[in-house]
Amino acid sequence: MKKSLISLLMLGFAGGALAQELPSFEEVDANGDGAISEQEAQAVEGLDFATADANQDGQLDRAEWAEASGQ
Repeated sequence: MKKSLISLLMLGFAGGALAQELPSFEEVDANGDGAISEQEAQAVEGLDFATADANQDGQLDRAEWAEASGQ
């Protein structure tokens, strides 16, 4: 019984994490320049900009955003 309860709780937490949907690229790219700056990315809760910026150029392009956001 205890093992079942723990499993159910773990599934509940995992489901909650998966349910969080990040905004679209266009919503985050506030100035519409086709890239997401670190300042624009700060509005996105839970986004690790340094990790998402795979090529370390100081901005996120659509491919980096798609990878980071799962879109």
